[in-house]
Amino acid sequence: MLQRYFISRLITVIVIVFLIGIISCDTVIEPSPDPGILRITLQSDPSDTSIVKVTDTLYVSQNDSLSLRIFQGKAYNDTVYAILYKDINSYKQEEITYNIIKRDSTGYKRFTIFESFVPPSDYDRIRFGITSDLLEICTLDTADSTYDISTFKVQPPESANLFVDLYQDFHVSENDTTEINVQIKPFRSISRYRDSYHFIPDVSITNVIYR
Repeated sequence: MLQRYFISRLITVIVIVFLIGIISCDTVIEPSPDPGILRITLQSDPSDTSIVKVTDTLYVSQNDSLSLRIFQGKAYNDTVYAILYKDINSYKQEEITYNIIKRDSTGYKRFTIFESFVPPSDYDRIRFGITSDLLEICTLDTADSTYDISTFKVQPPESANLFVDLYQDFHVSENDTTEINVQIKPFRSISRYRDSYHFIPDVSITNVIYR
């Protein structure tokens, strides 16, 4: 009986030590870090305001439109990437169309094209799809004070890559926001080709802001 008692006590001690070990191991595991927010904005270059049609130079006005479609954004750290969404409440990538030459009180409007939770990390590149299909420029006919609309059907060259890769080292910190400002030259991105107009996006990163 005494032997069984000591064996029972020994098993109990072993079980307690084992459970303490498990609890101790759990307490030293660090929790996963909270994500940060990566925001990507896009704005037209304020100095790019005109396009040549045949021999006429047409200047942008409040009523003009250049449709720009943005899709499938990603932020890369070498070959590892985080998917970017339209806003922090989105869980599905979408194709969004913007009038990239729309104006507000300060000039060309700045659009937030992506705003996503991403893992805190160092990154070195952003990538997204960008294309266009239509430019409309309104011009005033001074003879009878009416407006004429010049329409340009624009498209990427045949077999063109619709994605742009913008290389920039940046960091996203836990619970903080990193904002990357991207600028496009809207009219320099359009060139005449025979009887049509090609769209080859001229884009660059102009600023990285940590908030």
